[in-house]
Amino acid sequence: MFSIIDNNIIGQSASITQVKSLIKINAQYSAPVLITGETGTGKELAARGLHYSGIFADKPFIALNCSTFSDELFVSELFGYKKGAFTDAKTDKEGLLVAANGGSIFFDEIDSLSLKSQTALLRLLQESEFRPVGSSQVIKANVRIIAAANCDLCKKIASGEFRQDLYFRLFILSVRMPPLRERLDDLEVLIAYFINKFNDEYGLSRSGICERLFSKLKQYHWPGNIRELENTIHRYYLLAGGPVIDEAVTIDLDHNSLPPAASGQQIQQYPFADSGKSESGHLEVKAEVEPETGLDFCEAKRKAIEDFEASFVTKLLHQTKGNVTKAANMCGKERRAFGKLVKKYQINRQGLQLD
Repeated sequence: MFSIIDNNIIGQSASITQVKSLIKINAQYSAPVLITGETGTGKELAARGLHYSGIFADKPFIALNCSTFSDELFVSELFGYKKGAFTDAKTDKEGLLVAANGGSIFFDEIDSLSLKSQTALLRLLQESEFRPVGSSQVIKANVRIIAAANCDLCKKIASGEFRQDLYFRLFILSVRMPPLRERLDDLEVLIAYFINKFNDEYGLSRSGICERLFSKLKQYHWPGNIRELENTIHRYYLLAGGPVIDEAVTIDLDHNSLPPAASGQQIQQYPFADSGKSESGHLEVKAEVEPETGLDFCEAKRKAIEDFEASFVTKLLHQTKGNVTKAANMCGKERRAFGKLVKKYQINRQGLQLD
């Protein structure tokens, strides 16, 4: 039986298995936890795992991104305020500390807090109590603090941008989320997970990716980590012309840092566990399109891109019943840019066959 951690954090590599074990241990205590890791490594998933697999599981979990708060907003949202405490305080408002009573608050991107906000959080950790803005009433805090940073806090301390005493308060327990390049053994199962997720979302039956594309993905260094992988597979999934996602999906992508696959490799499906293979255990893969004769390379490339764009835009509009906004969102383009493609290829939305 899978635990909440296994369901949230996908993979069985040595590095991620160690992370899961550490989360299970830390989840049994109420001490603060500092989660570190590059952007896109799944720090919020780790925070949720800490909360829902431990002693706080049946209590609230509240996540907030510290980069979105000014000093005044951070304090008023966290502690709450009394009517008349400031100009817009028309009524009393409970803060997040009250809303999360008995549970956990996750401070994402804690390194983005100003020194003033850091001081307010430090005082909360030191005294385990707080006062709503404009109130003289002291309230006992009963929450677990989980924080995350995607930068080196020690460098922030050295530059005077982060309080050392706050760092020590947060660093009682810690979890480091490894970057994807350190856990490439999980790439296969992660891709299968995302394909199955998108199958559920779009009602399609994609079954895997070809081996040559998988080879490219495994050579890539993934600076955006799991988030970048998910977005990449999402694009490839939508661009695919059949059940198996092959290299053709990369023709119009800005993923120029993906290295070329080794020459001479055969295009075949890369097998994924439980990925919906046929009864024979093999999948048919469409043949690569033969280039038209009589065209130089640049002209052939331009025509191939135009053919792809026209076909892709039309398919998306079919799926969205002609809704340009939804189609643009599905492929990650701005609505205006997507609309230009519709106009460029003279696609008649009214004449589309609606499902």
